[in-house]
Amino acid sequence: MAAPPDPASAASPESAATGPAADAGEPSLDLVQLARATDGDADLQRELLVLFDRQSASLLAQLSDPSIAARRRADAAHQLRGSALAVGAGAVARAAAGLETALAADAANLQAVETTLAALAAAVAAARAAIAQLSA
Repeated sequence: MAAPPDPASAASPESAATGPAADAGEPSLDLVQLARATDGDADLQRELLVLFDRQSASLLAQLSDPSIAARRRADAAHQLRGSALAVGAGAVARAAAGLETALAADAANLQAVETTLAALAAAVAAARAAIAQLSA
């Protein structure tokens, strides 16, 4: 995986990985935030991105399984939210929080759960695509 951009140059648009799910120009990954969170340690940034890539795929699979209890799925959404915040994946964090709320509030409302799950899946796909792009 290529080193994430230098935080000193992070103000430029090229410094943030964007993807199709980016809201109003929001990057799929905020590399400035990631650099700040890791004190600019490129090795740690790569490690966190690899972990997030794997974990987000695994947690999304759990979240997509309706046979898993709503409380367990809400816990997985909470875990994904925390991981997303750690790597600067704001859209993933917001979507995971929405799914966590939908599952905790009314697991019987399948429409709300499915809608928020679809938004989360799109945000995760965009973040994972951005990670793959950084790896190229």
